[in-house]
Formats: sequence, structure tokens, C-alpha cells
Amino acid sequence: MITTLTDTTASAIDKTMIEMRETFGANTIGRVLTLIIVATGDIEKPLEAAVAASHEHPARVLVVDAEPEAETSGLDAEIRVGRDAGAGEIVILHARGDVMRSLDTLVMALLLPDAPIVTWWPENAPSSPVHDVLGSMSQRRITDSAACPDPTGTLKRLRHGYVSGDSDFAWARLTRWRGLMASAYEVPPVSVPTAIEVSGAPGNPSVTLMAAWLHLTLGVKPTITAVESKDHEGPGVQGVTLTREDGTISLQRVDDTSILMSLPGDEGGQHVTMPRRTLAELITEELRRLDPDEVYGEVLAAAFSSVDGNAAYAQDKPEPIDVVRPDADAVAQAAAEDAAAKLAAALKERAQAHLVLTGGTVGTKAALALPSALAAADVELEHLHLWWGDERFVAPDSEDRNDEQVREGLLSELLDAGLPLRNVHPMPSPADGMSLEDAAAWYGQQLDQMGGDEPFRTRGQAFFDVVWLGVGPDAHVASLFPNHPDQEDVAANAIPVRNSPKPPPERLSLTWPVLNSSRHVGLLVAGGEKAEAVAAGHGKIDPRRVPASAVRGLESTTWFLDEAAAAQL
Repeated sequence: MITTLTDTTASAIDKTMIEMRETFGANTIGRVLTLIIVATGDIEKPLEAAVAASHEHPARVLVVDAEPEAETSGLDAEIRVGRDAGAGEIVILHARGDVMRSLDTLVMALLLPDAPIVTWWPENAPSSPVHDVLGSMSQRRITDSAACPDPTGTLKRLRHGYVSGDSDFAWARLTRWRGLMASAYEVPPVSVPTAIEVSGAPGNPSVTLMAAWLHLTLGVKPTITAVESKDHEGPGVQGVTLTREDGTISLQRVDDTSILMSLPGDEGGQHVTMPRRTLAELITEELRRLDPDEVYGEVLAAAFSSVDGNAAYAQDKPEPIDVVRPDADAVAQAAAEDAAAKLAAALKERAQAHLVLTGGTVGTKAALALPSALAAADVELEHLHLWWGDERFVAPDSEDRNDEQVREGLLSELLDAGLPLRNVHPMPSPADGMSLEDAAAWYGQQLDQMGGDEPFRTRGQAFFDVVWLGVGPDAHVASLFPNHPDQEDVAANAIPVRNSPKPPPERLSLTWPVLNSSRHVGLLVAGGEKAEAVAAGHGKIDPRRVPASAVRGLESTTWFLDEAAAAQL
């Protein structure tokens, strides 16, 4: 039975599902989990796989078919129960436009109570699944790097954003290979191989993970050899060879369905049936156990080395330059004019431009000078987005908040001039009903949804066009303070900061990789009391002791200084 709803709501969908179950005598007692499928392309293949898997794992399947660029906002739904849904029930959600901003609220009403949640991205995997708006509510998060446009790049980003509970089909495709290899390795006399060769398509994520697994378990670094695929459905691991003192263990794909296994003393070998695994088999295996796959995490970490310290995010970028003006007002004006010119140039190349604002005396002055500078540079406000680098977690109308300090002189003027309200992205306050941790996660999700997901986790890419930062007398930037433990968290886009050495004690801040994902960085400083911090910030990149030294733009970094702040340069 299939029912279609147009321009509907989550509550209406839930009510319709109850009515359909009552009509057809179905129930949810046998459902063991909720499977959320986030589809950005063809939904039929993952849906067929989920229906097949439901015979072993009866589940409520929620398919989120997203269309964020739609001109109109709304929600349509298709509900399937009975034979049309296998051994479970299916809800296909067609979300358009602004509905995408509240996917968690949309899905929440449709989750099975007291049942595990699994989220699956058949393609376009998020770099950090646990920080995705749907992944954050899930016990297991499943991606498929091989289905992404850049499989190796995706796998690298997944390594950076990995937490326990993540898994990828590139690893699940190796289950039979690993089992067969382990059995062959145990053939006596067992000995550590002197050489290992993995053959397959270079850059294929399964080939990369197989080589990393063998290196991790046997301590011998494999050689990866490029060969043509013998599998008509796509490239992957085509063979593994272990060279031992007593001979060679070889597993080589013969065709789509079989492997030729050769052991020492058995030169003829034997054929072992091992067809390529279907999508249904892969998702079925992943749903068999919902506990974390720790081995996958270890292999992923072994495949790609992590960033060696937070200083790496700022390294290998152009050296900073200085712009010195007589006083704070002149500094603010220079920064505003510079940012307006760079944003205007950005909009000639890209559909949107992104500016990160900052607080503090000079940051506020620069923000108030921005409307006239943007007008003079002829910046198209409808394509400009405003973000904040940090915020005090206090009441929304508190004068301590960075956004409140510019509400009249910046935001109201730009909104009147044509800046869409949806393009202003203030950080949450306690009045939004979120904890400090939830507020940080929410802001990070907003950044990812706008397109920051890949740049934030790929060195050499930028999401922001201009990032403004104030600098404190202790050389802190945003709310990343010297020697403060919270500044070490780089897995998320935005982090909660507690026990700030500068009141108020609770804050939100963007992290090192995010602040460094900008084409241009401007540090705005005035006052002789900051001269020492400015001098330190011009020295060696040292995020822990001198945060101001550790944010650089991919194209430029400019210190906007008054004469007093520049006194020690």
C-alpha cells in the first residue's frame, strides 16, 4: 500500500502511518531499528537494498530525498507499508528549500521509540558523519566513499572526522577478502611474510584499506600494483600476494564470481566462489551488529596519517603583511574597505561570498563601517553570508554578545539594503533552548549544510572568503585562548568553551581548521597594550601559546594595526 502526501508536515505523516497500520493490521513491534537513508541522487537502488535487508532486519526506513536549492520550501511524503515495504515500513521524505535547515526536527517525530538509529549516506558522504544533523542522533553512521566523486579525498576526510560508530562500505566490501586471507595465512608453517602485494585500481578506497589492514596486522608495508578490473561492475581489490620463506600465498580474482587461491606447494591453486557483494548484502551486514567497528577505525587511521599538531592548519601559506594606520577608527575603515573589495571580487567568481565577523573594539568599529564600504564596492547583498568566529553564550539581548553590538549599525542597515535575513548566521544563545554543547554542534551543522563540510577537512581548500579576528592582550583569537584545553578540539567545526579566562566563562568558537579555511584573513588590532601580542603573533606559528600566530589565509593574511599596536614590530 502506498500513500502520497503533498505540502505536509511530520505530524501529519505520523498520523497517516498510524491510520494505514490500523487499516492493514500492521504493527511496529517487530521493528528492530530506524534506518535513515540520506539520498542526493537516485533513491531506488538504496531503497531496494533496504527492502531486501528488511527481511533480516525489520526496520522503519526513512528516506530523505533532499532538494536544498529548490525555489520553494515544503515537504512531500510517500508512505509504503505491506508488501511495498518488504518486512518493514518506508517513508520517503521529499524536503525542499528551507525545510533542509531543520531535518533533525522533521525526522524526530518519525523515529521508532526506544530503537537504535542508523544513518546511511549512499553517496556524497559527510566528512564528519557524527557532526551531521542526522548523524549526530545515530548509533551507527554508514558511508560509501567509493560512490563519491573523489573516493580517496572522501576517505581522508572521513579519517579526520572519524568517531566510534562510523563505518564505510569500502571496508565492508573486504569482509570476504579478509576472511579468506586470514584462513590462507594460517596454513602452516605460519610465518611473517617478507613482502606483500595488493593489486587493484589505484585510489580505490577498498584497495587502500586492504593495504592498510595488512600493514597494520602483519607489520609489512604492501606494494600496491595497478591492474585492470576483472569485475564488470567496477574496480576494487583484484589480488593479494604474500611472499613467505616457504612459498607464496596468492589470491587473485578470476572473474565476477570467483577467486583463484594458491598456497605454498599447491601451484595449481583452487577456485573459490566469491562474487562481488551487492548493495543489499553490504547494508544487511552493517545492520547485523550495531556496536562500533573499532578495527575499521584503526585501519582508517593507519591508512592516512593525522595532522601533526594544530600548527599544520596555518602552515605553507603566504606570509602575513601589515597595514598600519594612525588610530582604531582608521584601522576599522581600512579593514572594512579591504573586506568589501575582496567580497566583491569573490562574487564575480562564485555564487556566494562568506564573511566571518569578530567582536572587540576594533572588530565592532569595522563592522559598523562595513555597510558603506559594501555599497561603495557594489557588493550584491543577496549573495553575501555573515558568520561569527565566536560568541559569548549569554542572553540574546546581552551587550556582551558580538552580534548584539552590531545589530543597529550593521545588521539593520544591511537587512534594509537587501541582505536576506536567512543569510545572517548568529551563534545560538541559551534562549534557543540548547545546551552549550548542542549550540556548538548546531552551528557546526549550519556551516556544513552551507557547503563547509569538505573545505574544513581538506587542507588547501577554502569556504570563507574573509575571516576577521580580533586579538587579545594574551594573543587569543576568537575564543581560542593560550594553553586552554578546549582549543585542542579540532574534530568539530564549532566547539563549546568553558572556564574562559576572560568573562563570561561560557563561549562558542570556531576551531583551527575552520578558521584556517578562508581565502583571506584580517587581524584587527589597536592599542599599545596589545603590542606584545602583535609581535608574538608575527613569530613562529604556535597555536597553543600564541593563538594569533596560527590563523592564515590561503591567499592573504593582513594585520590591520594602529601605530601603538605596531610599536614592537
